[in-house]
Amino acid sequence: MKITNIGPGALELYKARSEKTQEPPSERAMQEDRAEISSRGRELQKYRDVLKAMPNTRAERVLELKNSIIEGTYQPSAEKIAENIISERRLDTRR
Repeated sequence: MKITNIGPGALELYKARSEKTQEPPSERAMQEDRAEISSRGRELQKYRDVLKAMPNTRAERVLELKNSIIEGTYQPSAEKIAENIISERRLDTRR
């Protein structure tokens, strides 16, 4: 369709119609932006905090354990292992 002769009020008519058809901002658009950390994110942050509180790896202790494993003299304590597993499990269930 070809429009050839646009009258003097055509632009004003177009502007008036477009202003009428614009919807007012919704209630959601007027709210402030916000961010929430998911439960998974809070859990990861808890683990990061626990890791930060842990001491750094002791290279001499690691070397000592490696040598005792290689020599066949390493005998871990079943009680200590069980205690640590239970302790870690308790840490996992605290939320």
